[in-house]
Amino acid sequence: MTNIWSEAIQGLQPRLGAQTYDLWIRPLELRQVQGQRLLLTAPNRFMKEWFENHYRDVVLDELRARTAQDYHIEIDISAAAEASPSATAAEPRAEPEPPPPPLPPLPALPPIGLSSRYRFSNFIKGSSNELAASAAWSVAQDPGARFNPFFIYGGVGLGKTHLLHAIGHHIHVHRPHLRIVYQSAERFMNEFISAVRFNQFDQFRARYREQCDVLLIDDIQFIAGRDRTMDEFFHVFNALYEAEKQIVVTADRMPGDMQGMEDRLISRLNWGLVADIKAPDLETRVAILKQKADVDRIDLPDDVALHLATHVRSNVRELEGSLVRVSTFAALKNRPLSREFVSEALGVSAAPAQPAPISIESVQKVVASHFSVRIADLKGPRRHQGISRPRMIAMYLSRQLTGASFPEIGLRFGGKDHSTVINACKRIESIQSEDSELRETVAALRQLLAHEPAHAAQLPS
Repeated sequence: MTNIWSEAIQGLQPRLGAQTYDLWIRPLELRQVQGQRLLLTAPNRFMKEWFENHYRDVVLDELRARTAQDYHIEIDISAAAEASPSATAAEPRAEPEPPPPPLPPLPALPPIGLSSRYRFSNFIKGSSNELAASAAWSVAQDPGARFNPFFIYGGVGLGKTHLLHAIGHHIHVHRPHLRIVYQSAERFMNEFISAVRFNQFDQFRARYREQCDVLLIDDIQFIAGRDRTMDEFFHVFNALYEAEKQIVVTADRMPGDMQGMEDRLISRLNWGLVADIKAPDLETRVAILKQKADVDRIDLPDDVALHLATHVRSNVRELEGSLVRVSTFAALKNRPLSREFVSEALGVSAAPAQPAPISIESVQKVVASHFSVRIADLKGPRRHQGISRPRMIAMYLSRQLTGASFPEIGLRFGGKDHSTVINACKRIESIQSEDSELRETVAALRQLLAHEPAHAAQLPS
């Protein structure tokens, strides 16, 4: 345990700075370990109190990150400092000690657990994540004021965690006084279990309810079915929400689709904005590959990037992993990175790329052309019959053919509320059952979109 303690406090040195570390951390001595209680000795009372008020939580977080266990720190004053000198009648009264020197300014410590790789500056925005990315930026700009809670959902490797970390980093840089707690739902559950086991409810609840201004929870679906953990998170949520503290949560599915999640929690997670992230479209995948190639200094020709992006569609992690794999393979074989080599390495066809899937923009274009209206009219506020009917049809086809979420479709139609999109889709669905002319029009538009030539991907400059 002594080694773990030494490694933990030394690991803090780069973050605290040498002066602060030497002044407030190094003088502490580990005297004894009793289970998960660490007994320390401080050279004087002033240093003990300063450490407890400013650095104890930071050290505990570092220990938790290294050992996956929760510890409790108790500090005594060294016997030499507590002992008073023996006084005699002949001895003069000791002069009071001078006040301590001015304290160095406290550094703004980065939130525990946030990865420096995930920033807004290196998040590639595209049609598949535009709503989530824009909302995340708004949350980071003004935490607690808009979109609270903010719930991001989507499949594995699509960028949910990236946005969560980016929010934390941006808030930390621009509002360093705010206390940010980032945690995976699994770690939250383990901390709660540890608090139950070692009777540390006060510390646990203080950390999440009182010492937190921004709560970032990743993969909340992991607490579904864990009754006591859900109950505790419910109370944490209420305490922070009532105090107007920002809450950001991610999951792999919508709140209502998480089996085992309590209805009251589902309701609260739906209070704010719910935004989804889908698999990136072709243009976004190409941009991701180009950025990854720049960071890793890989010479990636544009046609190879397009070829690779065409065949790897599942998620960002697999896409980046494929680039690393084929570039490493090419270097080992001393061969240039070409379309043919990528096809050989991935075991796919070297045939030209297939057309991109139907997009909301292509739906708007075809519908506007068919009804002889402007795309700007479809996105605008006008409610004239000659505009509102084509707009509803375009929203309906966007939902049917692209799989985009209602909020995303609303965003692409001039920032309409998602309820407007839902109503439009229901209206067109209902009218089609009675109006054969509308039914034929929608079918014809589907045919046009099925044969609409996809625009070539625009490679980033």
